[in-house]
Amino acid sequence: MKVDRELCVGCGACLNLCPRLAIRFIDDKSFIDQVSCIECGTCRAGCGVDAILCDCRFPEILLLNLTSDTYGKGERS
Repeated sequence: MKVDRELCVGCGACLNLCPRLAIRFIDDKSFIDQVSCIECGTCRAGCGVDAILCDCRFPEILLLNLTSDTYGKGERS
C-alpha cells in the first residue's frame, strides 16, 4: 500500500485503522512503512479521498483470498 501524497488531506483516518501501526505522519500527510505493512487494505477502505493505492508487493498472496474449494467444484469468487 502506498499513499498518493498529493491526494492525501492529512485527516488521519487511516492512522488509527492500521493493525500493524505502519502508518505515520510526515509533513502533515500519511506515510506507510512498507516493511511493517501487511497489505490488509484496512487503511484504503477508511480513506475518504482515495489517496491510498494498492501497490501489492506480494501478488501471490492474492491467491489466499479465493473461496475455499471444500467440495472440489473449482469455483472462484
